[in-house]
Amino acid sequence: MQAEAIPAQARRSAGVSLSIGTGTRLLLNFSGMRENLSSELIGLYPYEFLIFKMPLIPGIRNKLLPGEGVTVRYMQGGSIFGFSTCILNHVLKPASLVFVEYPEFVEQLDLRQHRRVDCLLPGKVHCRHGEYRCVLADLSPGGGKVVLDVKASDPVKSLGVGDMLILRLGLFAGKGDVSVSCLLKNIAQDASRLQLGVQFRDMGEDECCQIRDYLEQVSTAV
Repeated sequence: MQAEAIPAQARRSAGVSLSIGTGTRLLLNFSGMRENLSSELIGLYPYEFLIFKMPLIPGIRNKLLPGEGVTVRYMQGGSIFGFSTCILNHVLKPASLVFVEYPEFVEQLDLRQHRRVDCLLPGKVHCRHGEYRCVLADLSPGGGKVVLDVKASDPVKSLGVGDMLILRLGLFAGKGDVSVSCLLKNIAQDASRLQLGVQFRDMGEDECCQIRDYLEQVSTAV
């Protein structure tokens, strides 16, 4: 049984909840322009203004007059964020920078089929190379991120996207482990750690219910 997917949904929140780090890549759309321009967040003064790297294209300074509107979009954590603001000022020295008003509202569009929650659940993952202890770092009704500590020569590091795994987790004390078949969707690794993005496949009703119950319990606690 597949976990039911939820459609991408847009949410609106107050600008005070803006969470964005310096160096974040941005797409800017200035009033009267059809194309989006690439930029980067250089800095911000909370609730007052943000500072962007000025796009270097012919005629851009005509769009940077105080009061001119600009729409800003960026990706973060599997979501697209966007907000509308207006130009405060721009400078050319010591660097070409644009200052804009801090947004009043921020729109968020979740791209993932399922919203994930952070967790630290010990478990075991079984693959063609054997069984390994692991930690589930995040979880959703449709999948999660599995983290393994590995050695440089460990054969499990040869896993590839599309491989099938069996994940065993203990979600609730006093209940048996939940065993779920998983499709390996993405891999990130370094010398000592392997991170596996997995999608749950062919889950039974009992496994689906236990995962949903756990997610509801964690979400309520938060």
